[in-house]
Amino acid sequence: MNLLAFNKVDQMRFEHCVKDIENTGFRKALEHFYKYLQVLNRSENTIRWYLADNVLFLKYIEEEPGEKKLADLGKNDLRDFLADQLSRKISRRSLARRVSSIKNFFKFLIKQGCLESSSIIHIDSPRGEKKLPKVAAKEDLLDILKHHVPESALDRRNTAIVAFLYGTGARVSEMIGLDLRDIDFRTGLVSLKGKGDKTRLVPAGSFVLDRIKGWLDVRQASSEAVFTSLSGKRLTARHIRNILDAAIKKVSLNMRLSPHTIRHSFATHLMDKGVDVRVVQELLGHVSLSTTQIYTHVSMERLKAMYNRYHPHAK
Repeated sequence: MNLLAFNKVDQMRFEHCVKDIENTGFRKALEHFYKYLQVLNRSENTIRWYLADNVLFLKYIEEEPGEKKLADLGKNDLRDFLADQLSRKISRRSLARRVSSIKNFFKFLIKQGCLESSSIIHIDSPRGEKKLPKVAAKEDLLDILKHHVPESALDRRNTAIVAFLYGTGARVSEMIGLDLRDIDFRTGLVSLKGKGDKTRLVPAGSFVLDRIKGWLDVRQASSEAVFTSLSGKRLTARHIRNILDAAIKKVSLNMRLSPHTIRHSFATHLMDKGVDVRVVQELLGHVSLSTTQIYTHVSMERLKAMYNRYHPHAK
């Protein structure tokens, strides 16, 4: 069960996540699960959510009368927890994610031989609400790029970040993990390492590549990473969110602009122009076509909105 040793940073992250759990058996099982997710190379966000959801469930169990072990927990315990969560007005989408996280935790415990079986893994997941992704207008994104006059090194870097996200549709994790060797400036192709360490090649236009060159030309620190701080440290997802927050303050954009919103916008704008959904699927690195097809609905909703706004017989 000792899958790997904690380094200090991992230990601090884990302890912070499970600080509310008192049961040593629960904590030990969560520690093994945490290490297992790291071995599987799950993203930092995925690991955080898996832990947080299971901590909520196990904390709920701890607060119930009587002491329980993991082997004692079953469907009824999970159903009671879900009812409690619904009473707190959480969304069905969040509820569905929590069920998935908890089921995966118990499947892991069975796989590792910690439990013989558990009725929890057989509970049906609630259907999440289907929400269409938020999309920024093409004009708004271009405005942000125009307002980033590349005077300083930071201006050049931040312009390159926005241009790269919108020009490639990359996930934020793919962008911050980008190394110099991943960009072929001659062919205009970029190698992105996606979920599950799957690598794909995507084109990057001259606008994107020129902005990256502009940043690399002026940065002082030497680093394999493309997007770094001035001292040469690889940027984090939080850094990117802060950069985007600062960018929208320079334009009158009435929405929060996240890396994922830019990714949604990249896909939707391609669909608006008639690009085949399978091409968009390849560019985004989606395993399932159904994941990409939500952009078909987004594009159709935008089409209907334009029709209702401008066609004389739509009123």
